Amino acid sequence: LHPRSSFTAAVQDIQDGLVDMSVGPFWITSERLLMAAFSVPVVNDKVYLVVPTPGSEETIPQQISKIFHPFSVGVWGLVGGIIILSSLLSVWFSDRTELASDSDEVQRPLRRNKHAYLRLAVDSILEKGIF
Repeated sequence: LHPRSSFTAAVQDIQDGLVDMSVGPFWITSERLLMAAFSVPVVNDKVYLVVPTPGSEETIPQQISKIFHPFSVGVWGLVGGIIILSSLLSVWFSDRTELASDSDEVQRPLRRNKHAYLRLAVDSILEKGIF
């Protein structure tokens, strides 16, 4: 019989006679009570297990929208705006750095086309948006 958790495994070790006692933050469950005797708890933990009531089903869009609930729409807009602004500035300054490093040569600076800037901006947004 393989226990489902390491705490139940520790209680089973008591039942099997491998150890005399086990100390830890155990929850007293009916399965563990059948295996060993428990002392009076020294500390009561204020952790509660919350389970949704059966039958309350949420749709997938409702579950996905939960990730946006911690902040208001304005805060999310500000976060998105900062990511986009910092990405565009990093593309702007990286291009300026390349032009400055190439200024030693007599060649005229190469200008990137709009598609290259757009691709660099999107890459930078994704890089900054995905931590």
